Amino acid sequence: MEFEEFVKAAFVKMIYEVIKADGKVHPAELETLNKLKSTIGFDDAFLERAQLLDYDNAIVTLYNLPHEQKKALADILDEVAIADGAIHKKEMDLIIDTFINIGLGEETE
Repeated sequence: MEFEEFVKAAFVKMIYEVIKADGKVHPAELETLNKLKSTIGFDDAFLERAQLLDYDNAIVTLYNLPHEQKKALADILDEVAIADGAIHKKEMDLIIDTFINIGLGEETE
């Protein structure tokens, strides 16, 4: 799936938020992030810029996406959260809050 640059930035911001949600950056999470670089289409410089993106701005961007792209984000965040073998409560809370804030589940498909 192709994404516009501002959408990629919002995706990468949320991915990194999940990675750091539990206060530890696990090597398996970083490995998953590296795999996503080619899937989503970003590099280390883009990752650094995306981390600086305001959280609320990322949420607004994601809220305005079509359902198909929101579902892709959900799958990616789930993949990142389980990468280290366990989903930490803070990761799950962040993912659930993200789904609620972007309206995932409210649409009719």
